[in-house]
Amino acid sequence: MTTIDFGRVPKTKPYLFADALEIWAGLSNHGPVSKTDAHSLILTSVTDATELLDIDEPDLDDNEYPDGDSGSEISSREQRYIDECYRQLEYRINEFSDVYPFTLQSEVLKLKDDLSDLNMLYLFLLLASRSRTFGGNRGLTQRIANVFEEVCKDSLQKLMNSDARVIMFGPTSEDRGALFDSNLRRALPKLASFMGMTMAPDWSPSAEKAQGDGKIDLVGVQRLDQAQGGWNVFIGQCAAMEEEKNWEPKRAQADIKFHASRFHFTVPAQAVMFIPVCFRQPDGLWVNKGSADNVILMDRVRILRNFGGDEDSVEKVREFIQREFAIGEMTTAAA
Repeated sequence: MTTIDFGRVPKTKPYLFADALEIWAGLSNHGPVSKTDAHSLILTSVTDATELLDIDEPDLDDNEYPDGDSGSEISSREQRYIDECYRQLEYRINEFSDVYPFTLQSEVLKLKDDLSDLNMLYLFLLLASRSRTFGGNRGLTQRIANVFEEVCKDSLQKLMNSDARVIMFGPTSEDRGALFDSNLRRALPKLASFMGMTMAPDWSPSAEKAQGDGKIDLVGVQRLDQAQGGWNVFIGQCAAMEEEKNWEPKRAQADIKFHASRFHFTVPAQAVMFIPVCFRQPDGLWVNKGSADNVILMDRVRILRNFGGDEDSVEKVREFIQREFAIGEMTTAAA
């Protein structure tokens, strides 16, 4: 059985607090969760560094709240955290509709009994959003990242035209071995040709490591004709991470300008950033609109909207959830 350790629960960030409750309700042995359970999660959580008291604020009773706060003030504050979390859950019910794998009745969050393919995909994106919860399971975080890239590849394929080709550039992917080279120094010039580009005049193979993906996860190319270059190119990064501070560097790596020392391009490629987090406020807007600058940000909402339903990806998600979390057989989603 997969072990779960919640550790830090960002109670002041409703979109992340809601993820913790969903994991507790759907991917643990706890079962349905209520607002009382949400409160217990606050009490047992390790406090986020951003929520710690200033050094000049006394906390003699060590309850992580200023000593000047009364018990009623603390209770009121914690209740606001829970209420905001439930607003986020209600948003998800409306936004995801049948794709949402939970029910929320009488303030109790419960996993549905019959789960469709898209319900299972939601659960996978949920656990990918908080993979640190499962950090005690050897190799699980990397297995989550590998399957997440498969899901992102399928989503990028649907985002582009049907005649576009999307490849995974990770060193262990089938695409890398079949189309390029396991050695990054030899793979990059082949990738440049695939994108309709050339290598930068001053690029040198010695500047690259022989192993790795060169900070490139996915590439999508739509060849408009046989002319070299000027094609529709997407460079994608996949970040199975929880918070902006962790996946922000990957957003920069998706920008073709990050690779200017490697590739010479006549038309900039479009940057795409895939995150499994539901990066939304209850009104459906971004939690931080600045995080979507200069990139097509594909969060949980957009990934599920743009999932092409590739049978191979569906099967990998199904097998992963059943193997790692022992969740029962899925029913087929209605067309």
